[in-house]
Amino acid sequence: MPEADCQMAGRKDNVEMDEKNTNNAQGGIQQVEDKNKALDVHNEELEKVLNEYMEERTNEKLRKLIDVIIGCRLLVPAIVNEENKPYPLTITSNQQEKFIPVYTSVAQIPKDPKSPAILNMPYILVNHMAANGKSELAGVVINPFSQNLVFKKQLTEKIKNEFDARRKRATEQGEGGTKTMQVTQEQYNVLTRKQYEFNFLPKKFFEGGQDFIDALCDQKEEFIDQLYEEAYQEKRLYPYLPEDFSVMIMDISEELLVIRVDFPEQNMTAPSCYRIYFTWNAKTKEGRYFTIEKTKEREAKLLGEMNDKIQHVSHGEAPVEGAELQEIIDLHQGTAKQTS
Repeated sequence: MPEADCQMAGRKDNVEMDEKNTNNAQGGIQQVEDKNKALDVHNEELEKVLNEYMEERTNEKLRKLIDVIIGCRLLVPAIVNEENKPYPLTITSNQQEKFIPVYTSVAQIPKDPKSPAILNMPYILVNHMAANGKSELAGVVINPFSQNLVFKKQLTEKIKNEFDARRKRATEQGEGGTKTMQVTQEQYNVLTRKQYEFNFLPKKFFEGGQDFIDALCDQKEEFIDQLYEEAYQEKRLYPYLPEDFSVMIMDISEELLVIRVDFPEQNMTAPSCYRIYFTWNAKTKEGRYFTIEKTKEREAKLLGEMNDKIQHVSHGEAPVEGAELQEIIDLHQGTAKQTS
């Protein structure tokens, strides 16, 4: 999910409570008569992943936060109308945008200004209110007087769509009686990584040729990250950032260019690549795609290659890292024909 959808709301001393009720916020709210019971919310895991995200704002940690929060109940300040029905209050930002504030615990709620009522609500219900296209809400703000983290409307819409899709799939599976195997997020990331390194990326390289090399030299890590995310059918699960990759460009000679790309160790299983080497002959416009692969043996690495037919070739055990480059150059220069 785009990082821009999740950001700080602004300084906490520059927000104010708005006693106008939120539009279209009536459905699903129940007032709890026992105040102590209403405030008895424990979100230790949520607060843990929230703090982790605030310390390191990565897509992976954001996804983990979303996965946790959609199963939590939170505290929401409210007013009660003449019919004794509660409505969530909103907070207005410096830009005059309105957000529903939610709190992970009673300790996070400020004593001043004091809210007329506190609702104990499932986060997903609050999220659906903010995602409602008919409302004027700009999103949800989590613990506005401490972490002050905003889920903007665009992000709440994505969360709603994902939640609704999951519920629909669960209903269909229950009705159909068909046993299905659910792939975990970790399994999906591992499978997509293998597909990217051994199929998607070499295809892009051999199809693009000089244009691919030019784009890689110009954009470096951004280019690799962009292609990797393109390979993901489930964009919301994409776990990496450009800084997770490393691109090193080496002009070996007037004709030979070597580009080393290092991949993150996250989601690495055998077989997957520690790094790859693109070799490119600027004169003949021909290149090769070499891989340094993880094997099932803990210390052993494989030197492999994907040829232009997207067939895997093994060149045996990889040399130590300091000797890899020379081995790659020797393979490129010593074999004029395509390896099959």
